[in-house]
Amino acid sequence: MKHMLKIAALMVFPIMGMAQKKFVLDGELKNGTIEKLYLFYMDGQGKQVSDSASVVKNHFQFKGTLPEPTLVFLTRSSDPERANEGDYTQMYLEPTKMKLEFQDDNLKNYTLTGSKLDAEHKQLEQEKAGIRKGMEPISKAYAAKNKEYSRAERELEDLEKKVKLLSEEAANIKNQFEPFNEKAAQIDMAFIKEHPQSFLSPYLLLFRMNSLPLEETETLFAGFSKEVQNSHFGKDVSKKLDESRSGAVGKTAPVFGTTDIDGKPLSLSDFKGKYVLLDFWASWCVPCRKGNPHLIKLYQQYKSKGFEIIGIADDDSKPEKWHKAVEQDEIGIWKHVLRGAKFDGTNFDLSKDVTKGYGVSSLPTKVLIDPQGIIIGRYGGGNGGSDEQLDAKLAELLK
Repeated sequence: MKHMLKIAALMVFPIMGMAQKKFVLDGELKNGTIEKLYLFYMDGQGKQVSDSASVVKNHFQFKGTLPEPTLVFLTRSSDPERANEGDYTQMYLEPTKMKLEFQDDNLKNYTLTGSKLDAEHKQLEQEKAGIRKGMEPISKAYAAKNKEYSRAERELEDLEKKVKLLSEEAANIKNQFEPFNEKAAQIDMAFIKEHPQSFLSPYLLLFRMNSLPLEETETLFAGFSKEVQNSHFGKDVSKKLDESRSGAVGKTAPVFGTTDIDGKPLSLSDFKGKYVLLDFWASWCVPCRKGNPHLIKLYQQYKSKGFEIIGIADDDSKPEKWHKAVEQDEIGIWKHVLRGAKFDGTNFDLSKDVTKGYGVSSLPTKVLIDPQGIIIGRYGGGNGGSDEQLDAKLAELLK
């Protein structure tokens, strides 16, 4: 409650156990139309008191007890939160008989007799009236700018929702390419198998190996002639094979060291003794973002049993979007680092690339590491297992 909170901030609460004394507040609403008034204040036990009085023939009355002069909140609304400017006022009542007058329905303009403290407060406010007058242009400018800011913030929220929706719609449309891509892949794979001596085969394999089991790619590459294997694209395939082998199930997970999203040092070796899931993702990857609720569920289920997640984001060029995605998806509950790939506009610097050695060719890819640092599962990434298989694996390991 904004107004009641204001009272709480200004009020000196009565001391517990102080003697209660009666007060009577006789009121007159001379030219108003208000039919009922509501009074809120704190009693000697620190509890809020709510009272109401009907306005009959322009008169009303409140009775109660107070331990000492007390700040009260008078409004025409039974819900103080909904009271608008002019519909409420604050004043100091004392444990005595007082008279309150309003000229009209604007409750800010009142005359209270019988309360010395309220008179002192009014005098103090009058002494500061000149200061408030001087502040008016600033207050108006501040209010106007705040209103403009709030409007822009709402527009930004609407725009972000629209961008997210468009991204998801684009991803759904992109999925419609799959049947055509599969047919094209079948043609490419047939060519590779039928033409192991062609220099076109390693070029085609370079783009198709992401969705092939490691063993199948190795078999196809072994069938190429030495000349084809040593060609430009043949060497690229060989390099990717080496990376895939180092990140394969049964291999020791390459240890990396970097800084996390909070600027603190993080090393994979810090997590030895735990099951660790490396989540290779990006803020712009729709499937990655859609999978985050599932990861949250897994993390909450197994964290207490020695399970950790490290998110490795391919967002080095736009870290601000990385931060925003972590916040929006509420995944700051586990550790996050950037991939570490740098691009100077001409060349890539992959010397600190965290993904190096894990054979990550597409997003999302998840790599599960056991407490001894051995890779025991790969999920997603074209040729990895499914979310269901990951669930089953964790259920088996962390009963």
